[in-house]
Order: sequence, then structure tokens, then C-alpha cells
Amino acid sequence: MKQFLIILIPLVVHFSVWGQGEEKVFAAPSSSFIDLSLQTHKGKLRFGLQDGYYIKSDGSYVKNNEASYFEMDKRFSHNNASRHAFIELLKIRFKEDMFAAMDKDYFTVRTPNMYDKEQKSYTAQQHVLTLANALCTAEQAIQFFCNIKEEVCGRVFPEEGYYNEPRNIRYWGGRGASEFQKLRAYTSFVKEKFPLVQEWAKTLYPDNEIKGYYVAKTYLGTYDFKEGGYWLRTGEFGNNGFLLRWFGLQPSNSSERKLVHPNGSSILLKMPAEKAETFSENYQYLFLVFDVTGQLIGLENYRADQLKTTFALNSHIIEIYTDDALTNRVGEIDINTMVSKTR
Repeated sequence: MKQFLIILIPLVVHFSVWGQGEEKVFAAPSSSFIDLSLQTHKGKLRFGLQDGYYIKSDGSYVKNNEASYFEMDKRFSHNNASRHAFIELLKIRFKEDMFAAMDKDYFTVRTPNMYDKEQKSYTAQQHVLTLANALCTAEQAIQFFCNIKEEVCGRVFPEEGYYNEPRNIRYWGGRGASEFQKLRAYTSFVKEKFPLVQEWAKTLYPDNEIKGYYVAKTYLGTYDFKEGGYWLRTGEFGNNGFLLRWFGLQPSNSSERKLVHPNGSSILLKMPAEKAETFSENYQYLFLVFDVTGQLIGLENYRADQLKTTFALNSHIIEIYTDDALTNRVGEIDINTMVSKTR
């Protein structure tokens, strides 16, 4: 008689007040993994530019001698680790064929001439290593990434309240581990922990659609007396933010297409001259917020292992704020009636 193991992992989502705003928490399916805490705006996920935590609503910075500094520092560490882990979990759905081909008993050695199955196995094993580094708590990471014969494990991993940096990839077994220790660590994670990771990934937006807000930052620039306002250049929005990138915008009408003109475009924030003088003395940058629906498309680049996403606008209103925490709203621009220009 065959026996089947069914793993049921509930997705527990709740909101907690962190820093200057709320964050959405995705509870881990096991105490072996960290919970993921992502920034929000008006109850929905925040994409693009993130709250820097260290900047107060009045524009001043939290100094390292202030009582709140270390609390902010730990919150930034958690959010930074969470964003990285969240994206790595989302990638799993687009690599099913690779994980199906992955060798769970031995390492796949990279060679110049690899068969397709070997290449898939090697790629999947590298992703598993990334996931283990991104998701394991410090206590759990010691089991997989610390060699007690060579290291003092308590000093190797982040202190309490801090999380592993995304760029910090530790290798199976820890420093100076033998081939036996490395393989034992790998097979232990793959067979005991990875099934939980795979099931967790399936619960995260299974329809590949995520509603939220895209946030962009732009320089205030020079006041245009003839037009009566400031020109905000969409080319300054950048493409290195969280999950969604500006070039992924899919315009649905001629007004939206003006935002992503191939030659670059600017939109006018109208403001009376008498108000603009004082305004420019207090603020150098503005933060634009778009209500959007993001789509997970696949992998942008097989070798670079980047998640491909696009997004569409849900509203024709662009909210304007003066702080990255999005607490000081100073205006809005209607996309349907905005004044724009191209280079």
C-alpha cells in the first residue's frame, strides 16, 4: 500500500507597524526559516523605491547615536533580507523543469560540455544554495553553513535582530569543510527543508498577479516660470527598485504612453511661483506613487537569473510626496490631463 505525504502550509499574512509605516508579513512555514516582512502603502505592497528607514518625515536623518537608530537598522536588515528571499521564492515556479532534474543525492559538477539535464541540475542546486542562505534563521544556518572544527559559529552569523545580507553566500558545510561535510549539509537541506520551501513558494500569489503601488524618486529641478511649475523627468525613475521596474510599464492609452516615450519625457507639476520659492528651499526631491497591478512573466535572463515582471496602471492619479516614507502628500497629477513634453 502506497503512502502519500501531503504538506499543507497556510499562508499567514498580517500587518505590523514598523518604522514609519506598515509592513506585510508572510509567516514562514517552519521555525527554521525567517518570516518575510515587506513594505506597504495603503495596505498594498510597495514596489520600486523603498522607504530608507533612516530618513525622518521632516527630511532629517536618524543619527547613529539616537536611541531609535539600532531599531531602524535591524528593521532595514530584515526588510532587505525579506525582499531578496521573496524574489527567490517567486522564481521557483519558473524553474519546475530544473528542480525536477536536480540531483538530490550528489553535487552536479559544472563542466564545459554539460548535457541539458546536467545543466538544469547544476542551476537548480545553485538556486537551492541561494534559498538556504536567504531563508534559514541564524540557528538553522549553523547546521548547514558552519564547520565547528574550523569556526566559532556564534561569531560567524549576524547577531540577534539582524539578518543575512543577500550578497553574503555561504557554502555547504562551512569554512574548510570536507567533501563529506559539504554533501551531508546539502542532502540534509534538500530532503528535509526544501519541500517546505517549495510549498511555501506555491502560496505566494499563485496567479502571478500582485496589486500594489510603484514608487519613483525624481529631482525637483528648476522652476519653469512660463509653464508655472516644475518638470519631473520620468527618465530619473530608475530601474533598480523592488520587483517592478519602470521600463516594465505597459501603457493602455495615449496618455500613459507619454510617460514612457522612447526619447524620454517630463511631466509638469503645476505650482504658483509664490509657493514654489519656499517649496524649493525645503525640498530637493519628490516621490511619485502609482497604483498598479504587477505581473510575474518568467525569467528575464536564464544566465543572469532575473525575474521578469511588467505592470499596468490601475488609476490615472499620480500621488506626490516629499518623503520616502510617504507621509507628506503635497499634490497629485492626473495622467489624462497632464502637461508633458519629450526631449
